[in-house]
Amino acid sequence: MNETTTRIRTALTAVALLAALPIALSACTSSAPGPDPTSAARGVGAEWGNCMRDAGFAVQDPTDEEVTGGLLPSAEGVDREASERQAEECRRRLGVRGIDDAQKQTWARQYDQVTSCVREHGYADFPEQQPGVIDTSGYARATEPQFEETFKDCLAEYAPDTKVQDPR
Repeated sequence: MNETTTRIRTALTAVALLAALPIALSACTSSAPGPDPTSAARGVGAEWGNCMRDAGFAVQDPTDEEVTGGLLPSAEGVDREASERQAEECRRRLGVRGIDDAQKQTWARQYDQVTSCVREHGYADFPEQQPGVIDTSGYARATEPQFEETFKDCLAEYAPDTKVQDPR
């Protein structure tokens, strides 16, 4: 047998194997239904909301970004710790990883700088914040247009990747 004949037989064998591969693989697949196509279309926010409601917590569906970013809404009128535990359990079930410690430390540093900036620009009474969180909801002057502008400017300077939730 010459070299050309060997190459042709090798090529024909490879083509035959590739042609038979889909048939062989289909014999190995399960006839069980795949994932619900509506769950992918609905998103992780809707799935998280369903998980919380199934556990007895009345919550609205957050956005997908809120779930993946850890900005989860709290259930109203219930034990906060129980709600937070269930929220994390739902994230775990959905395969959503939590925020790592390095990111939390980065946010804590950034939000400390934002808080200082706001105070330096005329709002000395701006309240102390929890580490890694910046919350203006309890601040009486938060609705003043000048405060909103100052806060926005300080965020842009010290925490440019922060997304602000609309309180409405």
